[in-house]
Amino acid sequence: MGTSQSKPSAPGKSPLVPAHGDRDPLPPPDPNSPPLQDPNDPAAPVPEDPPAPPPQVPPPTLPARHNTAFRRAYRDFMHSGSQADGRRALGHFARGTGGGRGGTAKYSRASRSAGSAFAGMARASQGQAPADGALDLRSLAGRPVAEAISAIVDAFCPPGILSEDMARAAIAEGLAEALDGVDLFDPTALNDYSILLTARVFVAELVFATMAAEQGQSADSVPATQAVAREEALRSLVREVTDIVGTPILQRLGASLDPSQMDTVIKSVIGAVTAEMAKW
Repeated sequence: MGTSQSKPSAPGKSPLVPAHGDRDPLPPPDPNSPPLQDPNDPAAPVPEDPPAPPPQVPPPTLPARHNTAFRRAYRDFMHSGSQADGRRALGHFARGTGGGRGGTAKYSRASRSAGSAFAGMARASQGQAPADGALDLRSLAGRPVAEAISAIVDAFCPPGILSEDMARAAIAEGLAEALDGVDLFDPTALNDYSILLTARVFVAELVFATMAAEQGQSADSVPATQAVAREEALRSLVREVTDIVGTPILQRLGASLDPSQMDTVIKSVIGAVTAEMAKW
């Protein structure tokens, strides 16, 4: 256990041997060694500065041109409520994020977190131990569903990181819909369909939440109740396209027990959804 002060010398005593008296004599200089440099010599080499830390990379956002087109279309939809305007806004958003494979980079961290959570669900549903270091969902058996969902979200998507907020909300929403009507959490009641539903809702909610965060103040010019109704209509559009293009991908995989496989399939669904919307 350390202290804030060094141990003091014994009082009233002096060392019997001078401080230098017990040292070995210095060895003779090596004739092959380079001459010592005087640090005050102007010709002495200047020591290199330590490498600068890597710059912090901000999270990706829509390019300025696409951002303007998206926000204009979003504002038009807020006023009109036309599905055509809504599809046009989603199309601008998807193209701005890169669409398809290019769009998945924006969601890579969230898909890893979700992939681990869904793999944990699959393992627990089959009575298997979790992946190394992961939460054992079997330990949540018998707890209220809302409490179990919070524990799952906290374990696989820790709080306190701003960029994870949308992922946390999307995972929680997916779990809530998959476990709707259940009071106490039972991991053995999970099945392929509940995991598929959770993953599908997660993708739709993540894409929708990202789009809503990018719209800025485009909804400020309409009454709050109207803005909420319009947002729900856009959420329905995103969920519809996710159901259509995402379900076949998730069904081919089944209930994977491997987090990296689940991450890959989640990215595939996100890519398919953004690629489809980019056509609008």
